[in-house]
Amino acid sequence: MDDATRVDAGAPSDRPPRFAVIVPTTGREDLLHPLLNALEAQTLPRKRWDLIVAFDGVDPSPAMTRRLSDGGVRVVGRGERGGPGAARNLGARGAAADVLAFTEDDCLPAPDWLAVASARFDRDPSLDVLEGTTLLPSGRPARRRHGDRPTWLPTNLFVRREFFERLGGYCEEYFDARRGIYFREDSDFGFTAVEAGARVGVEPAARVTHPYEHRGWLDPIRWAARYEMDPLLEARHPAAFREEIEVVRWGPVRWRRPFVRSCAGFLLAAPAAVAAAVIGEAGVAAWLALVAVALLVAVWSKWGFDPRKLPAVLVVPPLLLAALLRGRERRDRYLVASRTTR
Repeated sequence: MDDATRVDAGAPSDRPPRFAVIVPTTGREDLLHPLLNALEAQTLPRKRWDLIVAFDGVDPSPAMTRRLSDGGVRVVGRGERGGPGAARNLGARGAAADVLAFTEDDCLPAPDWLAVASARFDRDPSLDVLEGTTLLPSGRPARRRHGDRPTWLPTNLFVRREFFERLGGYCEEYFDARRGIYFREDSDFGFTAVEAGARVGVEPAARVTHPYEHRGWLDPIRWAARYEMDPLLEARHPAAFREEIEVVRWGPVRWRRPFVRSCAGFLLAAPAAVAAAVIGEAGVAAWLALVAVALLVAVWSKWGFDPRKLPAVLVVPPLLLAALLRGRERRDRYLVASRTTR
């Protein structure tokens, strides 16, 4: 499929639909079927919303094509994978609805998801962006929200189409096609929206359920690799990056980047312990080894001390450092390209 719309069989209406639900996918059809079931159960009348599924670097199977066609779903796609940000932009292109409703192919919206969001836009028509609540299967929030600030999770995000177009959509630089890594494009979009003066609201009653992440034993390695995108985000939004990205708050106390700092501390303490032992400073070596172990335990805590993941956690600190160094090269290439296009 080459950026072409295949199917658009929605019911005719005398006015544009309120929502265009946009779902980026890499073709995980075992997940798409439950999502489609959840959307078919929406209480908001079908003529009030469109559904656009953006296939990123893959084509739907014949069976999925039939189901989407039968459901009046518009399908768009691209031949080469460009990442979720590019897929969302592709889905948004040509949407006629007033509001773009973003979710993902592994999510399950509640039956009243769109109805609740529609009622909120009726009550507050000045909103540019509305974020719902993304829950884990346990019922806990997928990402902790600080006060009424949005988390910008694209699993449950509503954006006025005109505002989205004015921002230029999602930045598509937060994707590495060779490794299939993507990260931070959601934060970049949020920071860009705030800097543009977005009027943002949060609607806890608009609920979507997202599955647990980090389930595989190699997930710590994949997680560390994603930090390649941090230097680019910091370059594009230095103040927001400093104030919002991985900041732990305990009352008036703030601790920036504890995960990254724990990895960096381990990389300093562990070799220093070995060096102290080599030169015969046993007491210093023991103290430094204790510090290194404590920092590695702090890193391990990110995955709930899962013993299956401990072997992978052992290599997370050097992999994260390597990812940050690669990210600086990515950032520099982006900055050079930005200057040449001005």
